[in-house]
This record gives sequence, structure tokens and C-alpha cells, in this order.
Amino acid sequence: MRDALSFVFGNHTLEPFLNEPTGFAGWLFQSAWVPQHLMSASCTVTAMLLVTFYVQRQKRADTLAHELASMVTLALIVAAGFESSAFVGGVTFAMAALAAAPLLLNAIESKRRVPVTLGLALAAFLALCIAAPSIHDQFAAVAARHDASPIIVQPFEVLGEMVPSALRRILDLAAYWLILLPLEFPATFIAGALALVALVRNADNGPKRTLVQSLGALAAAGLVVSWLLASTVGDNNDLALRAVLPAAIVLIATAAAGLFAARGHALRIAIAVTALGGLVLSLPESAAMIASNVRGDPAADAAVFAQTPELWSAVRRHAGPKARVANNPLFLSDLTPWPGNMSWALLANRNSCFAGRELAIAFASLPRERREAINARFIRVFAGQPMPEDVGELAAKSGCDVVVLVPQDGAWNNDPFAASADYRLAESCENRWRIYVRSR
Repeated sequence: MRDALSFVFGNHTLEPFLNEPTGFAGWLFQSAWVPQHLMSASCTVTAMLLVTFYVQRQKRADTLAHELASMVTLALIVAAGFESSAFVGGVTFAMAALAAAPLLLNAIESKRRVPVTLGLALAAFLALCIAAPSIHDQFAAVAARHDASPIIVQPFEVLGEMVPSALRRILDLAAYWLILLPLEFPATFIAGALALVALVRNADNGPKRTLVQSLGALAAAGLVVSWLLASTVGDNNDLALRAVLPAAIVLIATAAAGLFAARGHALRIAIAVTALGGLVLSLPESAAMIASNVRGDPAADAAVFAQTPELWSAVRRHAGPKARVANNPLFLSDLTPWPGNMSWALLANRNSCFAGRELAIAFASLPRERREAINARFIRVFAGQPMPEDVGELAAKSGCDVVVLVPQDGAWNNDPFAASADYRLAESCENRWRIYVRSR
């Protein structure tokens, strides 16, 4: 509800009292950017439900085939959650499983604990086997990056420069719960938390109580992971930004359930007031977000982007299916909210020898220093300001078989490839493109 509060205070922003928005937000905002993390969050919620149902179902005798089907289904969903997002389906779900384990064990009849535990252990083993290739790739990528630790303890930064730096990080610990969560989840955080407590208290000792407790453990795990842990792999703290998604889903459901299932008139009113009041306060920014998604953002390079299919068709005439193509990583960078080589990614249908640092962070297992050095080299070359060895290294070290220059590149007027022995001009279209191929 940042827009509503900014309107109340009249300054159109909550900065510098609060840190600038970082993408920590609910379902609607993240659905436009990270559908894979949303899928993983859905898998973690489903997996927690299946674990709880499996534990409860053991109170009656099931056929062996039914037992195996339940374990395989659970294993597949857990593996799918991890492979969609290691942060959500891996780190967050592991924390939630540890938190829920005592609750689940307590719900099992003593004489059934050994077979139920063995069944869950078998499901966990199957999930590990199914996800083993992805797990291997994740660990290999982390090792190749040479980062000291991909996950560190670092409380979420909430407060801004208005708060003295000596106090800011200490106060952030409380500000996360008292300010950030109500601000980002106005309709569900307070109402959902009240409903969780009410549903647990009102449920009899049995399946319903265990189910609500398990979902509460998942929500708590997501909120605590986002509160205290941070990922260091990319520019953003993706662990904190995505780990909150299972909690967001659970709080949406429990807030809705609490409106009708909570006992006591006063408690039901409290849940309704906080949920509906938060919903009203969130409508301005929600409407603006939906309108922005529908309208899109005009970009200066939109007309150039519309012509790039012809450019990439020309490139494919000189680049075989296995050729590695180099173009300016910053070409058409204003088409996205952050730099991204959209023209190559969408239209080239060829491999890129370097598609920009943002894609390299996600897909290339390179140490940070090496990645930044390669990025700087490509930017220098296509800006027309290369070092003497840069063009040769594009050919020898980066394996660039084909190079594309366009008038938007600084290298168009200061072409370092024209005099290079490593490349020869294959095609030139006046004021449209130059295509160089690697000399053999």
C-alpha cells in the first residue's frame, strides 16, 4: 500500500524513511516477473498438504499400491518444486519441513510412527533421485562461481537513509514485521496471521489442527528465510524476494478462511476489518500495476526493435546453426526495466558468445571477476573504444564466429573490426547493419 500512504503523506514516496522497493511483494507483482518461483511456491504448498494427508491417512489401512502412488506423487511434486526454484522449493521447503516435522510426528499414532516415517523417508529419497541432475548442476554452478557462500545471514533491509546507519540494521529486525510485511501484504498479513491462530485454537486435536499447523509452519519458514537470509549469486537478493511466496499463498487462503471459520464475533470482525481495510488501501497501487501491465512501457528503440527480424535473418545467412554470434549486450537495453539483450534472445535463433552480464549471472558458471571482465570487454568493443587485444580475444577466447554491428553501436563510426585480421566483412547494408565473420 505504498501508493496510498504516499498520497496521505503528500510526498509521493516513502523514501528516505524506507528503503526503495526491491521487488519483495505479493503474488500479483511477482506473477509478471518470476512465474517459475510462483510454480515452485505452488508445489511447496501442495507438497505440505500431501505430507499432512499422508500422515493422517495412515490411521486407516491402505493398499500397498495406494501407498506407493502417494509416495511417488509426493516425490514428483517436491522434485518439481526444487527444479522450478532452488530458493523456494529447496531452501524454503527444507526449512518448512524441519519446522513441521515435530507437529507431524506428534499427529501420528505411536504404533504407526515407524512405517509412516519410513514412507516419508522413501518419498524424500525418491525426490532426491528425481532431482539429482538438477541438484548436481546447482552445486557445480555454485562451485564454478567461486563464491565464498551462495547464502549468508543478512537481515532484510527495510529502513532508509533517514534512520541513522548505526541503528538502521538493528531496527530493520523489527521493521520487517511491523512495517514491511503490513505494507507489502496489507490485505493478508495481519488478517492471515490472526486467522491462522484462530483456526489452530478452534480446531479439535486431529486432522484439521495438524493441517493448519503444517501450513503455518510453511508460512513461518518463508517469512523467516526472507527476514534473515540472503543470496549472493546475483545482483538481487533473490532468496529473500522469492522465499516469501509460499507464505503469501498460505496467508491469502487463511485470511479468506478466517472470515468465515473463526469463532467469536470480535475476532471475525478483526479479521474482516484488517483484510478488507488492507485490500482497499492496496487498490491504488494494484490498479496502477495492472494498468501498467496492460499498457506496457513505451521505449525509444521500439521502432528499431520492430526492424530486427530482418537483421537476424541476414545474420543467419552467414551463421550456421552452431555458430556463436556477438552483438552489443546493451543493444535495445531500454526495452526492459533492466539491461537485457532482448533482440538476440528473442530473434537470433543462434547461440550467443556473450548475451550480457544479466543473462550470464543466471546461466554462465563464471566467477564474478571473470564475468565482469568479459562484460567490460564487450561493452568497450561495441562502444568503439577497445583495448588493443580486445577484438582478438573475442575471436580466440570468447569464440565469436559472427559479429553484428548496427548504427546504434558506438563501434559503427569507430569500427574496430574493419582493420582486424581476425574478422572479415561478410555483408553490409547501408545504415542498417554490418556482419563480420571470423577469419579461418
